[in-house]
Amino acid sequence: MINFREVYIIVEKKNKHIVVIATLDTKSEEAKYLKDLISERGHNPLVINGGIFGHSTFTPDINHGEVAEAAGRTIKEIQSFKGEGEAISAMALGVANIMQNLLSEGKVDGIIAIGGSMGTSLGLKVMQQLPISIPKIMLSSIAFTPMITPESVSIDQVMMQSVGDLWGLNRITKMALQRAAGAICGMVEEQKKEDAGEKPVIAITTLGVHNYADYCKPLLLGKGYEPVVFHSVGTNACEKLIRQGYINGLLDLSIHELVNFVCSGSIKGGEEKITAACEQGIPQVIAPGALDFFTWAGTRETLLQNFRHRNVHMHNPLVYLVQTTPEEKKEIARLLLERVNKTNGPTVFLVPLQGFSRLDREGMPFYDPAAGKEFAGVLKQGSTNRLVEAVEIDAHINDAVFAEKAAELLLEKMS
Repeated sequence: MINFREVYIIVEKKNKHIVVIATLDTKSEEAKYLKDLISERGHNPLVINGGIFGHSTFTPDINHGEVAEAAGRTIKEIQSFKGEGEAISAMALGVANIMQNLLSEGKVDGIIAIGGSMGTSLGLKVMQQLPISIPKIMLSSIAFTPMITPESVSIDQVMMQSVGDLWGLNRITKMALQRAAGAICGMVEEQKKEDAGEKPVIAITTLGVHNYADYCKPLLLGKGYEPVVFHSVGTNACEKLIRQGYINGLLDLSIHELVNFVCSGSIKGGEEKITAACEQGIPQVIAPGALDFFTWAGTRETLLQNFRHRNVHMHNPLVYLVQTTPEEKKEIARLLLERVNKTNGPTVFLVPLQGFSRLDREGMPFYDPAAGKEFAGVLKQGSTNRLVEAVEIDAHINDAVFAEKAAELLLEKMS
């Protein structure tokens, strides 16, 4: 007997719209092979040609002339640019605009791009602007090279290294393309549609020197919320999801990106830290978690000269932690205030007076008993937004009572 439910599930997982982006002036043969592989899996590939010159060996669904027009140019104008960097940037804008139109029409279930340095720069730029509900793969011959920075890669995409350069079809490049096709097809097949009835999401930012997330999660789950934990290592993942509307409330209990921004540490993301929740107006509780140090990626010997006299702690062979100074802590507080004073939503500063990390306790390398009071003082004196309040708690940031208070304050604001 035919199991119609199983048939329905199989059919539902097929016929997905997968966008293929390539510069067909150099990657035409590879793009056609990839397109055919996706079709064989029962999906609908849509090829966009982001190339600037030359002709394709097949007709793409959207050619480079249409891409140029979507960027407000003609293809001849772009071809006349003196620099290839300016030209590929214009094509990236055109592809990004086309992608937004396809998204609004419901014609994108996944995206894959292939290329060397030009195609990779094009693909990465486009993928950064897409929501996390769209699976993304970049098959690149420069995936794991210094040319690719963490900031250039979308927080949720897959980077695949092509073992051989994508310079025609051979047994090596075919293998890479086959795996890439299988990966993007598998991703769109397993991507579940979002359920409007799912629990509201509360984000928690943290580091390995904190354990408050272990206390906060069961408290939030018990109140009907879904906690999602973010590692404060500079990906801006939390900020991106806030802007995409996935996050309903925020326990921003680690400001490590902001600390590194002020102190010239290795962790990026300080430019955007705090801003998304303030702009979107979602309720938030902010604590100065990891205010006591910034991160240095490298050995102790690579530390800048002006940091070498400070307390330094080896977190692991890849990372050293450098203690912040009292003046740096005050500067961080002032920058934090500058951003939070612009918030559109209810915000609470929760300052633990007994320490900001596992390393900031009596007997530990970064212990500073006066730091909590001094930090809270700056916040209270500089607050100008009636939506913002500052609360002190006589506890360490890793104490259960701190986590309970943070969750309690946020739930009050969300109600």
